[in-house]
Amino acid sequence: MNQKTIVEAPKATSPKPLSPEAAKGAVDELIAIASRLIGVMEHETALLDQMKVSAIVAGQVDKDRLARGFEVKLRALAADKQAIKALAPALRVEFEGAMTRFRAAMGANERALRAAREANERVVKSIVDAAQAQSAPRHAYSAAGTLGTAGARERTQPIALDQRL
Repeated sequence: MNQKTIVEAPKATSPKPLSPEAAKGAVDELIAIASRLIGVMEHETALLDQMKVSAIVAGQVDKDRLARGFEVKLRALAADKQAIKALAPALRVEFEGAMTRFRAAMGANERALRAAREANERVVKSIVDAAQAQSAPRHAYSAAGTLGTAGARERTQPIALDQRL
């Protein structure tokens, strides 16, 4: 007789609750990361306001690293509701303030990135429109009185732009 073996996937276990000291350490670390990330975003926003789009590339590695670390630590803390409730009131107020500043910096950074992207898209569209206008065939009458093209022009080559913000 052929029997099938049923194998169950291991059940997901919730992480161990954080001790009050560990929760305080996690919040302190999140506040520090948020502050550094706010600084990076404010610098990037200032560069975008000055139209120095190419200058933001230098800070992207640091920004990505900080953002990933921030997300991981925030998710871990959010998973333990009791740890957040057990925080000292002063630390909770400091944490909420840091998160408010973080959201404000993130919003300003996002608006600046969108504006820069839209400006770049308008420039690229203008370039494409100008290139298409130059390559459009111009019609004129030939010596035989038929409609022909006015001179042989080299066709423009298509271009592709890869741009990431």
